Amino acid sequence: MEGKLFGIGSESYVVGSHDFYLAYSLKNSLLLCLDMGHFHPTETVADKISAVLEFAPGLLLHVSRGVRWDSDHVVTLNDEVKAVAAEVARAGAWGKVSIATDYFDASINRVAAWVIGARATLKAILIALLEPTEMLKKEEAAGNLTARLALTEEMRDLPYGAVWDMFCQKQGVPAGAAWLEKVVAYEKSVLAKRK
Repeated sequence: MEGKLFGIGSESYVVGSHDFYLAYSLKNSLLLCLDMGHFHPTETVADKISAVLEFAPGLLLHVSRGVRWDSDHVVTLNDEVKAVAAEVARAGAWGKVSIATDYFDASINRVAAWVIGARATLKAILIALLEPTEMLKKEEAAGNLTARLALTEEMRDLPYGAVWDMFCQKQGVPAGAAWLEKVVAYEKSVLAKRK
């Protein structure tokens, strides 16, 4: 079950609210889908994850961006995507959460949109997994909130890029923006022939 933001247009308007879909899915043992693009711009899906997981057997996260002003849906490595991954990691809920991405945008190359979104989502998960969560929990449990805040600030500067590049290398895929050359070649050799 997936609720949507009330708005104008068929993509943004579906009868039913998040509260209705949440209650209905829990009552009927259905998996709830939280689509990041279907909430008000001031709401964050990350804040909902731990609350829902207390009562639901699992959760589907639809990592996307809302239909706003720019490229709709294509996931980018923004603060909200990082917060969602961090919340799942901090809750230790990887076994209860499934993650799907959205990459539809007719104004750009769809293969590139898919790669951009998948890589952004994977980077957010990597950043969350690199977080020293146990250290933060230890300081919080000890009542040392100053240390917890200081560590939280320090971890913002931890370099995930070197780990990401090594991951790409081990997977046999290009690191950095080198993947774009393959998409351009695919576009010329395959997609251009479909017109």
